[in-house]
Amino acid sequence: MTTTRRTGLADDLTDLQPDAVGATPAASGFQLGVRHRPDVTVVPRTTSEVRTAVRAASDRGLPVTVLASGHGTRDGACGGVLIDTRRLDSVAIDPVARTARVGAGVRWGAVVEAAEAHGLRPPSGSFPGVGAIGYTFGGGIGLVARSDGWATDHVRAFEVVDASGSGSVTADSDPAAFARLRGSGPAPGEVVTAMTIGLLPAGPLTGGALVHDLGAVGEPGDPAALHAFHEWTRDLPDDVTAGMSVVPYPDRDVIPPALRGRRVARIAIVVRGDAAAAGRLVAPLRSAVRPRHDTVGPLRPTDGHRVHAEPADPHAYTGDNVLVDDLAADGLDAVATLDGPMTVVGIRHLGGALARPADVPDTVDGRNAGYLVSALAPLDPEQAIDDPAGAVAAADPTRALGPFASRRTGTNRAFAFGPRPS
Repeated sequence: MTTTRRTGLADDLTDLQPDAVGATPAASGFQLGVRHRPDVTVVPRTTSEVRTAVRAASDRGLPVTVLASGHGTRDGACGGVLIDTRRLDSVAIDPVARTARVGAGVRWGAVVEAAEAHGLRPPSGSFPGVGAIGYTFGGGIGLVARSDGWATDHVRAFEVVDASGSGSVTADSDPAAFARLRGSGPAPGEVVTAMTIGLLPAGPLTGGALVHDLGAVGEPGDPAALHAFHEWTRDLPDDVTAGMSVVPYPDRDVIPPALRGRRVARIAIVVRGDAAAAGRLVAPLRSAVRPRHDTVGPLRPTDGHRVHAEPADPHAYTGDNVLVDDLAADGLDAVATLDGPMTVVGIRHLGGALARPADVPDTVDGRNAGYLVSALAPLDPEQAIDDPAGAVAAADPTRALGPFASRRTGTNRAFAFGPRPS
């Protein structure tokens, strides 16, 4: 891209707010292993400014890349226009219709807080810093997903800007585009500027985690807790949504002493019900696992972050997943003893409302699956930028997924992120 071409592009954007346009340095969101290097970055305040930026790029045949929270970034922009949605941050709750209209830059935490004031909650996940709209593009497995269904099942409308203009996309106005956005995401050049999504009653909810030590990293781990989780989930009612993560913590001073050099299983549980009902449902698992820590208790939607306890600081990582009809026993055994580069293995129990047909067509991956198994590996951010293929090959998170391949039904595109493998 020549300087002249960049200057001409910037000249086309002079009608925007003075601080909305800039030839910015490389940028990234939560994912530090991928950087955007656009010719021009636009930080719009309105849909009209988005339209201006998209048309300017289209007139020159340049790509448009959208940056919201950046959690699921797979590829970095190389030239063209980067639209940073941080200022499209409005949230409007309609308590009568039980809907929220959210701008493209809104994180789930803001929606959860606004909805809770009306005794409502969105079908969001556990991490408040994830972009609300981008989350729905992959389907969205929320805190209460087996009761709520996919987050995208609750989407009423998207407001979209493409090269020809803007408009709302609903099941009635453009069924094909509505189905594509709900599961596959935007087409190249499209920018979703807002979304209207249905809300649900806030509670009662009970949730938290059972934390169990599988043993020292580098030694054979005891898979009993993983098999107990599998057995417990076989006959759960739809009111219970659960997942497990197995984290092999390195032996480093920055890690708390109780976790340092240990392989730890965290079983995350949310029950749509009060503590008494949840206690009866969780009792068999508690008895089988005998957790070191047990934080399952009354849960407000605004406290959902404590269920899975994902890291809050941006970092570099790569990950992939496999959808399975059931969990292979040898796969669970392998997870309990997985060595090599640090890899976090996640197992999410699907089924329930997640298995129900959508009211209108969509493109979600996983309605026919019983579980989703994911593997995430941290990367050195500089190596990930300079040699992404080498960084991913060295981390090799997919080695954790191989033992589950015999039960594979597909993959979910929302759980494939970070620098691409070669």
